[in-house]
Amino acid sequence: MGAAFDDQLIHDVASVVSTEGRAFNNANRTGLDFWTPNINPYKDPRWGRGQETPGEDPYHIRSYVKNLIDGLQGGEDPSTKKVVATCKHFAAYDLESWEGNYRYDFDAIVNTQELVEYYLQPFQTCARDANVG
Repeated sequence: MGAAFDDQLIHDVASVVSTEGRAFNNANRTGLDFWTPNINPYKDPRWGRGQETPGEDPYHIRSYVKNLIDGLQGGEDPSTKKVVATCKHFAAYDLESWEGNYRYDFDAIVNTQELVEYYLQPFQTCARDANVG
């Protein structure tokens, strides 16, 4: 979906997903806390989970995240949510396993400029602008 560059499509797909999630919940087959979207910018192929992310451009990710969350949660009425979205994984979380380094004990050592200009922008949009649940 991240390659679509079509904000309305992202919103519409997310709305269908949350409607189906609601239906499954009504039948006691799922919960309403969705651990999506994965908005950590992807720029390191060693991570191995690039298919889960919308890409490496923070501007594009911000637009993607806003529309996906609005669609999932039912952005028409902010007091009621169809499902609860959860933005993941927090900043600079981009290494699964590489040469004996694992995500649980790896220190990425990200400088302040990279943090502010690259990694934190999608999360700012998630928390502040999209009102993630």
